[in-house]
Amino acid sequence: MAEPAPAPPAPAPETLPQPLALLRCRAEGPYGPGMETTYYILGTAHVSSDSCNDVATLIRAVKPQVVLIELCAERKPVLTLDKLREPSLGEALAEVRAGRATPFQAVYSWLLAKVGSQLDVMPGEEFRVALREAHAIGAQVVLGDRSLAVTLARVWHALSLWEKVKLTGMLLWTGLSMLSEEEMRAEIEKMKETDVLTEAIREFGKEFPSLLHPLITERDQYMAFMLRRLASRAQAVVAVVGAGHLQGIREHWDKDIDIAEITAMPAERQPPTWRWRRVALLAAGGVLVSTALLRLRR
Repeated sequence: MAEPAPAPPAPAPETLPQPLALLRCRAEGPYGPGMETTYYILGTAHVSSDSCNDVATLIRAVKPQVVLIELCAERKPVLTLDKLREPSLGEALAEVRAGRATPFQAVYSWLLAKVGSQLDVMPGEEFRVALREAHAIGAQVVLGDRSLAVTLARVWHALSLWEKVKLTGMLLWTGLSMLSEEEMRAEIEKMKETDVLTEAIREFGKEFPSLLHPLITERDQYMAFMLRRLASRAQAVVAVVGAGHLQGIREHWDKDIDIAEITAMPAERQPPTWRWRRVALLAAGGVLVSTALLRLRR
């Protein structure tokens, strides 16, 4: 019986695209530790053409058996997206009225589409590149992010009533006073060492500290858990994630992760009384009126 072909030599880390986390894990089997898996976790800027080129370069150099991407089942359609249609703000708010989205979900989705419509590289292009490159070498593609519905529900649950109103208003203001296409491209390339989306979330986190744990930290933990599960299936794994997640994945790599806790939908809170709902509506109206007045004064 012929001996299996030896694994190709691993490329030198310094020759690979950056920022890159190089991690290792040994699968535990019934008879003790199994083979060691090497993980090449590439940080991307999400809407950068350079990041797309880096993904292709890394996969061609490493030739992994598995490629993990920072998507979940709900965001999988991004992989077959040819053109991003920007919904109107009215359409986004109609989703709220129909009960299909919270105000945060609707405005957040509208804002992401608005950003993508102004750029040459659509959000998620690095994942489409990863899919094509993985198929070219026969590698398996794994969706490694937590369910979007769970993430947004946990974010919304973590915020107080006033924080929900304030955050939705800030997202609206950001979308209505967006940078020009040239300014946005320049800012994105400056932020290559983190990533645009995570950097924006961290900025909001200065105003809303309770936002960061469900939106960043828990997803770092989830992706670290999903990556470690692949140890029995591959000698080499490439992961494509936002650069802002690299530090968190490293920090949680050797820690115990309560996956049941971070994937649970939060318990529903009791709805506020009508008196507090009126306060929330008046506050939201004030945010929108202030936004309109500021725009008129520019």
